[in-house]
Amino acid sequence: MINSKLLLFITFIIVAITYYMLFSISLILTIIKEEYITMLIIFLMMVIYFYFRYKLKDKLLYEFIPNINYVSLKSSILFFLIFEVVDYYSEDGLIGMIKLWFAYWLYGVLAYFLTHNINFYKNYKAYQNSKTEI
Repeated sequence: MINSKLLLFITFIIVAITYYMLFSISLILTIIKEEYITMLIIFLMMVIYFYFRYKLKDKLLYEFIPNINYVSLKSSILFFLIFEVVDYYSEDGLIGMIKLWFAYWLYGVLAYFLTHNINFYKNYKAYQNSKTEI
């Protein structure tokens, strides 16, 4: 098991170094610009995340989603390798496959915020319901 924040940080560094070594700056910017919708959704998820974190800052939080802060490294690597094999053939080789790494990283960030927002929402609702019952 590995902390999901640490995994996202490490993979961001690896993707950035790989992109810098293989691609021109203009191509890297194009790859980033193509993911603007995903980045907007992530920004919205971040706003919701910080809102709930502010609302629940002094509360005891329950993990409605088990192991929310840790992921299996073995499963993550296996999942990544399966996608890489598929992308290698569907994206015309190694370069096309590597171009999708940023998108995969964004989906990981999106999954991180989405799972935490669901957990925050369930905690928020639990505290709201406990106030009305009193």
